[in-house]
Formats: sequence, structure tokens, C-alpha cells
Amino acid sequence: MKEMPIFEEVFNRLIKLPGFGLKFLIGGLLSFVPIVNIFAFGYLYRLSRAVRKSGQPFLPVWHDWSGLFLDGLRFTVVWLVYWLLPISLASLIALLMPFVYLGALTSIFFLTSVLLSTVLFSSALYRYNMRNNFKDLFDLLLIIRMTCMEMPRLILPGFVFLGFLVLLQPFYGFAIFGGFLILITYTSLRYRSLEGNPTFSF
Repeated sequence: MKEMPIFEEVFNRLIKLPGFGLKFLIGGLLSFVPIVNIFAFGYLYRLSRAVRKSGQPFLPVWHDWSGLFLDGLRFTVVWLVYWLLPISLASLIALLMPFVYLGALTSIFFLTSVLLSTVLFSSALYRYNMRNNFKDLFDLLLIIRMTCMEMPRLILPGFVFLGFLVLLQPFYGFAIFGGFLILITYTSLRYRSLEGNPTFSF
């Protein structure tokens, strides 16, 4: 089995890569605008594939904008199914909780749902990247098993992502892009280190 990545080390290496500030700024600004944010999604998609291929933190170049848009659509499919849909369902349940005298737990329930959906999404994205086949997204049980298997190691980056969303709400574009940038880098490295290990076959 390959060397296991440590989140703090991955985070430090990522932010010290040449051009990190400018690339983060571009992605964050694009993420503020609906439809335009698909280009930022395309960048995150390319980042996930590059990290899986190289086994190192990596920041792609902002170029080939038509290709970025197409890659962003691929990312969006995974994002809609495994991130936005679960969070939307959790929001609906949270709205109903006061009617069954569970209103005091609404915030905890919703934030936990966002955390779990974020980790589930990162697993689904990696699974899709393994064969670049949307059919793999239907293997829900496998993706859940991947998530549960790595949950103890992915909770910390998940909390970092959640912290970005909570603390940087007025700057949500930077919060979403930066949170996913860090999360996807780490989870891609983490799952890559497990590929080929029969104990963790996926």
C-alpha cells in the first residue's frame, strides 16, 4: 500500500504551490456567478484527475475554457446527485422537525447532513474518476462503503470545508471553491493510496 497522506501536510503543500493565490482568486470569483461557476467546477474536476494521476497536490493551469466548461458539466452531475440533492433533502427534513418537537436539533441535523454529504460527494467523484463512467455513480452501496471506510480520516477535511461555509458566508464563492479545492486534493490522495490494496478494493 502507498504512503498514507496526512491532511495537515497536504494542506500546507497545496497552499505553498506556485500560483496558488492567483488560481484560488480566479476560481473563487467565478464561483460567485451561476452558470459561470461551471468553469470553476471544471477546474476542480481537472484538479481531482490530476491529483489522482500524479499522486501529488497539483494546481492545473486556467486555460482551454471550452474544455473547462465541459469538465464542469461532468463535475456538476456528481455534485448535483451526491452533494446538492442530499443537502436539499436534509433541508426539507429540517423544516419539518419543529412540527415533531425536534426544532432544537435542526441546526445540528442540517450541519451534520452537510458534512456527511460533502464526504460522500468526494467519494463519488473519485469513484467516477476511476473509469470516467457515469454508470459508476449508480453504485450507491459501493460509494457509501468507500465513505464509511474512510470516514474517520475524512472528518477533519470535511469539518474544514464546513468551517469555510460557516465562517465565510458573505464570500461564499471563495468558501465553496477553496473548501472543495482542499477537500478534493486530500480525498483524491487518500483514495489513491488505497488503490490496489485488496483489503480496500473499490
